[in-house]
Amino acid sequence: MVDALGLIERGLNRPDKIPRYVVGLLIPSSNWGPEWRRRGDVVQFEPGGYASSPRTRPEFASNLYHEVAGLGSVLDDHLEGTPERSIEVGCGYGRLSPWIAEYSEDHVGVDPDEDALERAVEQYGDIDSECGAETEPEAGLEFVPARADSIPFPDDSFDLLVTWTVLQHVPDEVIRESATELRRVLSPDGLAVCCERLRPPADDHIWPRSLETYQRLFEPLELVDVRERPVEPTWAEAMDTMRPAESVLVFRG
Repeated sequence: MVDALGLIERGLNRPDKIPRYVVGLLIPSSNWGPEWRRRGDVVQFEPGGYASSPRTRPEFASNLYHEVAGLGSVLDDHLEGTPERSIEVGCGYGRLSPWIAEYSEDHVGVDPDEDALERAVEQYGDIDSECGAETEPEAGLEFVPARADSIPFPDDSFDLLVTWTVLQHVPDEVIRESATELRRVLSPDGLAVCCERLRPPADDHIWPRSLETYQRLFEPLELVDVRERPVEPTWAEAMDTMRPAESVLVFRG
């Protein structure tokens, strides 16, 4: 359910986004509108829509640093040895991909947005599709077009799985199938790290789910750690709350 009051508060905090939002509602096919598009039951973002709280390049750089440091801290604390294979579901244009790849022998980023994957290829290497990329892949880094509810890999393929503000954009009608797929491709003793929204505000492209809901979705995996999402120091100046609604959840098989 959309949090109307939250939308109004965010509009007051970010009035520059109101025209784009209105255009997107009135003309969904327009190229000028919100930084996200819902295509069926898939939410896709324009490149500038990822990590949308930063308002400037310095803030974006700070945001990336804090998120990478926070993710690295989780992996340092919970990984036992070097995973043979890791997967990042909802990798987008690869914003976090190379850092996750440093923790495993081989890393795969999957996303349904092939335009975003093309941008990842331009920056980091090859893509496993018919997109026509001609660049040589970075060692141990691959990109594959796929949805969270249909991952083209066998059971138990990965020792580490990461979603970073991805499942919160999966609608209720497909979240159970998506969670089932994530569990299926994770090895029996694998580690899953998910940074997702646990509380309001909701939106027409964000579905907050409680900690208990994520525990049920990931059963029989065990929840072993919960941390607040790391954000840049100026985060609260751009948002309508003093702390993020997302948390980092760590599950182990």
